[in-house]
Amino acid sequence: MALVLLSIVTGALGSPTLSFYCLLATVPAIVVAGLAAVEEQLQPGALPHRRLVAMLHVVTLLLVLAAATLRAPLRAEGTVPQAAVSALIACLVVFGIQALIGSLPAIRRTVRAGHPPAAELPAPPI
Repeated sequence: MALVLLSIVTGALGSPTLSFYCLLATVPAIVVAGLAAVEEQLQPGALPHRRLVAMLHVVTLLLVLAAATLRAPLRAEGTVPQAAVSALIACLVVFGIQALIGSLPAIRRTVRAGHPPAAELPAPPI
């Protein structure tokens, strides 16, 4: 996620070549994270929400590859296509969705700990 954000920032600051190389560095990072997520799915006792996180790695990889492909021919000119920027912003949104899905079990535990079971709730006033 940091490399995608760095790519957006460097592109906005007028360094399309550095932005492009940040995107290229992002590809193996996403592949490794995706393979780790798939490997986790093969282990016994895998959490069901992790499957969606693993599938979203494919989406982020495709978005980064699309952005890099769109930028490659134009980086010598110093321009960044709007579609490449849009793909990277969509990638950041998918990273946010992955983070939310990954934190759902912790959110559920917090909600359950904060609310007493129905049997312990006080009776409403009449």
